[in-house]
Amino acid sequence: MNKLIDKKEFDQINQKITDRTNVFYWQTDRAVTPQQAGQIWADRHRYFTADELIKKANEVLENNSVVSIEPLDPNAQTNLGNVNSVRIAHLASGQEVVIRSHPKGIKNDYFHAEALAASYAKDNGVPSYTTLAIHDFEGKDDFAFHITERLPGTAISKWLETHPEDESRLLIAVGKVLAGIHQLRVKGFGPFDNEKAKTGKLIGLHGSYVGAIRAGLTFNLKVLQKEEILTPAQAASIDKLLQADNYRLKCDNPVLIHNDFADWNLLTDGKDVTGVLDWDECVGGDYVSDIACWSTFFDPDRLEGMLKGYFANREKPADFEEKFQLLRLRYTISKMTLRVRRYIWEPSESIKKKIIIGKNHLTKSLEHFKT
Repeated sequence: MNKLIDKKEFDQINQKITDRTNVFYWQTDRAVTPQQAGQIWADRHRYFTADELIKKANEVLENNSVVSIEPLDPNAQTNLGNVNSVRIAHLASGQEVVIRSHPKGIKNDYFHAEALAASYAKDNGVPSYTTLAIHDFEGKDDFAFHITERLPGTAISKWLETHPEDESRLLIAVGKVLAGIHQLRVKGFGPFDNEKAKTGKLIGLHGSYVGAIRAGLTFNLKVLQKEEILTPAQAASIDKLLQADNYRLKCDNPVLIHNDFADWNLLTDGKDVTGVLDWDECVGGDYVSDIACWSTFFDPDRLEGMLKGYFANREKPADFEEKFQLLRLRYTISKMTLRVRRYIWEPSESIKKKIIIGKNHLTKSLEHFKT
């Protein structure tokens, strides 16, 4: 367990971060301070040894066993996220698997929901993965992890570093896979009930889409006002836009939303998408929200290519643009909250670049809504 945080504080943190009822985007809205996030997740790879991982994994694998784990590479494509520590392991059968571990002492409490979502997608033709085993945090020096099959391919973000000429083709492929995910119906909105996921049911914690959209909003707007990214008048206007009487937020048929469908979570062979990873932010909602979320990661000029693939086999609804603009604003508010808080404990050039991209999106959204 991280010695910088005592057991009592860990217990308090776990009680807060496992409750997703007021979460729009978990990494943004989890109830920890930037300093606590830095202490817990910045050093997430150092919490356990390879031998400890093997021992724990073999306690939950029923018909196979881990015989070796590849050396830790924090810069590997499997570790492009900022929450779990990811290791490649080899089973006695010869199969390669992925072990995603939460920091020691910290509950995950969403592995069952994301495993069910990933399986649901795979069963319906999406290049997703099967989960072999899940271990939930049991207290003290224990740690939560899950073990999945390893999918083929290279992260698109890595691939494009050396094959930039493939970007146009891959953007179309990304759009087509995302459209496939959105054919999958779920019940409820927002983050899924992890306990119900254990019984095979994907059910959102909110009864309305507006409820899911407004989760965490007050906190987000408060942070961005404090950082002088929004004025009080702008924050009030945004809050008014995201109310139940806005017809753009009407959604009667929620679908599966990946919610982190970025280049670093997608694998490719250079021609197509071969793997969809990291379902840890998945929710139920309006399909446009996933497109809006995707758009906030990148410069706006990438969107056209992705939409070309997304709407290759379906007609773009007449209300798409207005709904997209509103939801992109909501995601930008969330992402900017995450980035400015993360910059406190990780003042890196990459985070600074993402803040600049976010400000660009925010400016365009505020201009669109004349806010």
